Amino acid sequence: MIDEHEWRSVLQVAKDGTFSAAAKHLYISQPSLSQCIKKVETELGVRLFDRSQTPLALTTAGEIYVRQAKEILRIRQALVQEVADLSELRTGSLTIGSSRTRSACFLIDPLVAFHRQYPGIQLAIKEAPVRTLEEYAAAGTVDFALLYDSSMRADFDSVELCRERTMLALPKSHPLARAYAEDNVQGFPRISFAAMDGEPFIRLQPRRQMAEVYDKLCKISGAEPHVIFEANSIIEASELCAAGLGATLVTDMLVHSWRWKEQAFFFELEEEVEERHLMAVYSRQRQLSLAAQRFIDFLLHD
Repeated sequence: MIDEHEWRSVLQVAKDGTFSAAAKHLYISQPSLSQCIKKVETELGVRLFDRSQTPLALTTAGEIYVRQAKEILRIRQALVQEVADLSELRTGSLTIGSSRTRSACFLIDPLVAFHRQYPGIQLAIKEAPVRTLEEYAAAGTVDFALLYDSSMRADFDSVELCRERTMLALPKSHPLARAYAEDNVQGFPRISFAAMDGEPFIRLQPRRQMAEVYDKLCKISGAEPHVIFEANSIIEASELCAAGLGATLVTDMLVHSWRWKEQAFFFELEEEVEERHLMAVYSRQRQLSLAAQRFIDFLLHD
């Protein structure tokens, strides 16, 4: 009663809203598509589309058909994925959702190592803001997204990758940096954020997670830094700090992987700031592919 060509045709018409647009996407003629849809409607004994409207609207029966066809598509994709897994990753793809900062600091070495071991797997990164990454993970647009535990939702599963601490970065020319450097302190010296009161500071733009950490530190310490720039990312803020513009907040992950780290001086903070848990997040409704599982292993053991 239903075959793949038929349900894919119905889904495409429902998506595009016209037979002509759907026919182009399906690479078939419009008369052939119309005939296919009519055949399905005749077999079911119902109309799937209200043709009196432009764009075409689904009837109640059409909505049921589309919902079930999408479920068929999901099951088919799961079948294809499981069969591909049996091939021991000789072919396939892996798409990871990430911020620019995490891509630069956390993914480069694992990506290279993974490609060496599984050269047949096509790798891709989709960089986006946190809220968009959450939607990517929920919809299965990415195999998994790198997100903090604060982004966890009831419809997500996750694997904890690491814990990040917030640190303070100063230009090496800053008097505090020079003073501590002269003391030849082993490791990272500790300092109160109160020392940043009135100091030139690069903070992140509002609604960024590190901007929330900055606000919390100001409240705890009573410091009021002189904000001279609002950066779009931690990477941007860090590079401006290294260039001598001002202090900024970074993560310990960035400190260990940052190419400019020799041009800045880093402090641990005396204030209690909660560690952030970096997670590989994916939808509960979708099976984590073998390629994704193997890559997560690379992240955990890198």
